[in-house]
Amino acid sequence: MRLAQVLDILQELHLAGGHPEIAAVERFGTDTAPGGPSPAGLRLRYTTGSEAYLWGAVWPGETPIPVPEILPPPSRRASRAAAFAAQLLDAARPSAFRAWELVALKGLGPAEERGKVPLGLRITCGDGTALLLRATAAGGPTREPDSEPHPEYRIPA
Repeated sequence: MRLAQVLDILQELHLAGGHPEIAAVERFGTDTAPGGPSPAGLRLRYTTGSEAYLWGAVWPGETPIPVPEILPPPSRRASRAAAFAAQLLDAARPSAFRAWELVALKGLGPAEERGKVPLGLRITCGDGTALLLRATAAGGPTREPDSEPHPEYRIPA
């Protein structure tokens, strides 16, 4: 399975998920495989103006971590994006994927939590292909809250 197909599925899940803080879900990059000069991924644009990105990457040192029931706060946008994607996968269980896991990445995260916070997704496709999607973020014009702005939100069944 190609990176573009994995991104197609994740884009559909994000759109169907209808989270009230996500204003747009767009594709970017042209690489057909992780690790190239124009990483392909998803851009999640939030109502606050910030953005998060899930993109095909090569990164040494993954540590699987459990998917949290409660998302990290918006002030941790990259971790929130990775955890939300994992929650969407857990709810939808797409048949094109054999497995997925939320991962921490060696050397990444706040200084006191490096390698311990969710900043990626390892997806194993039905054909055995395994891809890493790394989560990164860019701030918007306002400060992101440290608390959950939409506690009523639930992933649609």
